[in-house]
Amino acid sequence: MRYWQAVLLAAGLLGACSQAPQGVKPQVAVGASVTVEKTAVPEFKRTYRWTMEKKVTDPAGGTLTLAPGQSYLVKYAVSLVGTPTDSDFKVKGTVTIKNTGSVDVLLQALSDTLSTGETVALNCGVSLPYTLPAGQSLSCTYSQSLPNGQSRTNTATVSWNSGGESGTASAQASFAFTAPTEVVDGSVTVQDPSATLVSAISGITPEGIISQTYFFERPVRFDSCGQYEVKNTATFTTNTTGTQGSASATVQVNVPCAGGCTLTQGYWKTHSKYGPAPYDSTWAKLGEDTIFYLSGQSYYQVLWTSPSGGNAYYILAHQFIAAKLNLLKGAATTPAVDAAMAWAESFFGTYKPSDSLSKTLANQAKSYAATLDSYNNGLIGPGHCSE
Repeated sequence: MRYWQAVLLAAGLLGACSQAPQGVKPQVAVGASVTVEKTAVPEFKRTYRWTMEKKVTDPAGGTLTLAPGQSYLVKYAVSLVGTPTDSDFKVKGTVTIKNTGSVDVLLQALSDTLSTGETVALNCGVSLPYTLPAGQSLSCTYSQSLPNGQSRTNTATVSWNSGGESGTASAQASFAFTAPTEVVDGSVTVQDPSATLVSAISGITPEGIISQTYFFERPVRFDSCGQYEVKNTATFTTNTTGTQGSASATVQVNVPCAGGCTLTQGYWKTHSKYGPAPYDSTWAKLGEDTIFYLSGQSYYQVLWTSPSGGNAYYILAHQFIAAKLNLLKGAATTPAVDAAMAWAESFFGTYKPSDSLSKTLANQAKSYAATLDSYNNGLIGPGHCSE
């Protein structure tokens, strides 16, 4: 003990009890104090109603003209729209009353109301008035059904007294119905047994409307002439209730019995045994690998050789080969086409691709090529097949 402390102690001016133990803080009374905390969790159900539409995207207009044995890849678009209806609106949560003071308080009244006027019933597990001890809390729960999805503010208020003091405390929580807590038929399974699914796209609007489009393909082919109707049906099944729906699209197919129809050199280039398109067996009557006259190349090679620099030989050869295949497939001819084919036969039996042609001869070859091009494209003759 220091000297001056000993003097004061001897004089009775410093009590021995004034030296409090270290680490002990004197308690300070704070009186009565009440706070309120609350949560508000919105819930609602969203139910989708689906509609389906199917249409032919290729061929345009849904009509085909085909040669016997010709294959055409018909393309369909299946569109679905899911329209939502929201229901079963509800808000639930908790109201927690805390006695943050140092004395007991008597909770007199407790209310919970919404900004739209509804009164919320609270389940606190006790009856009011209720004594809430110092440092303790009372938790109340609620679940309130609502008539619509309007955004609201939820306010809870408690009145209390303690001794000569009284007061109120409150808390607010706002909520909006944005994301559904239950979704009914929010997705569908789409099937088209007669076609192959190629791709699909989907999207959803801020209002929750779902749009989906599925793209299908189906090969169409008839080996005999006649009028045909190809009906294709797609179906959907919803994921929750199993609700089903369907939509159909029809393609009218004409396979001419008289005169047939013609196809372009582009068709014949891609429908040989080398692909990539489905094989057209008409090629077998000519032979892709058969040597083309004096060219030293096969029919297939000549057809795929570019007429660079305006080479009259290849310009005529491309249209000649296409016309010959069209004739082998059964397409009717015309006198002008017959004359062009005969001249071309003589030309190819005389000249090679590398031969130098006079301007007059080159122009004549190109003129006959133009006649055959008109034939192959259906501008003259029986008309053009769909490609």
